[in-house]
This record gives sequence, C-alpha cells and structure tokens, in this order.
Amino acid sequence: MTEQELKEFYNKGLLAFEKQNYDYAVEIFSQIISIQYDHLEARHYLHLSLQKKAEGSKPSLASSVNKLFLSMQANSMLKKGNIPGCLEILEKIIASNPNDFETLKNIADIFYKKGLLLHAINNLEEAKLANPKDIDALKKLGELYVKKEDYRNAKATYESALKINPNDTEILKSFKNLDALGTIKKEFGC
Repeated sequence: MTEQELKEFYNKGLLAFEKQNYDYAVEIFSQIISIQYDHLEARHYLHLSLQKKAEGSKPSLASSVNKLFLSMQANSMLKKGNIPGCLEILEKIIASNPNDFETLKNIADIFYKKGLLLHAINNLEEAKLANPKDIDALKKLGELYVKKEDYRNAKATYESALKINPNDTEILKSFKNLDALGTIKKEFGC
C-alpha cells in the first residue's frame, strides 16, 4: 500500500469514527496498524473506537483468560524481536477490554524501548484515563514528558501522582529535580 493509499484509508477510518460506525473504524484502523505498526494516529483512533464500542460493557471472565494466553504469546514474540507481531497480539487484548491499562502500559513500554517517545506518551495517557490512580503509569509518564522537555505536562503529571501518594519519595525527588531544572533553564536562558 502506498503512502497516499494509506492516507486515504486512514481518512475513511476517521469518517467511519465520526459517523459512529465503530465496527468499521476498528476494522480500518486495525488494518492500518498491521501494515504500519507505528502509525500513531491510527492506533489512537483504534483505541478510541474500541472504547466507544465497549461503552457500558464490562470485561468477561473469558476475556481475562484470553488475556493471559495472549500475553504469553506477546512476550514470546517480543523475546524474538517481532515488535509488530507482539503489538498485534496486545491489540487483541485491547479489543476485548479497551480500558486494560496494564496492556496499554505494556504497549507504551515497547514504543519507549523502540525510541518512539510520542507513541509511548500517547499510550500512557490512555492508560492514565483508564486508571487515573496508577502511580507507576504516572511516574513513567512524568519521566517521558521530562525527556521530551515538556515540563508543563511533566509537572502536572507529578502533581497528580503526589495527590494520590504525597509520601512517594521517587515522585518527590522527580518533582524537585523538575523544579531545579526549571530554575536552571530560567537562569541560563536555555
């Protein structure tokens, strides 16, 4: 598929999403990320479509069992270095439970290790929406914002984490380091 065809296909997916045809949007965005696993927008809209489609429903026991087996397959793929295959399997878990924040964090971690910082941030933001009290997700998200030099979002993320656990020494240290970094940047005009 050429870049132009991929763009047209993506636009069809957006149109399906806007018309609330979430089944078709899921189908299109799934195909796009199977072709180009690092297509940030397609993955984002795939997750949004799955969430809209699943509104009001709760994950079943079968989906929990399915997650266990799929997670083992994904880990095996990851160990073999098959990132696209691993992500495809993790997306199957998300398809059965779009708010599975642990799987979203795993996807973020894979993207982080591949050096795709924006992809990692996007998936951690989704994990944060699914579980706003997940301290580990907030810590990692704050760290990634600092690496991206997005200090405003880093500060907001660390503040959210401190509201949940004001005594977390790791978050306190990161927050103080962020304040010190801000002071240095102001003083030296960096």
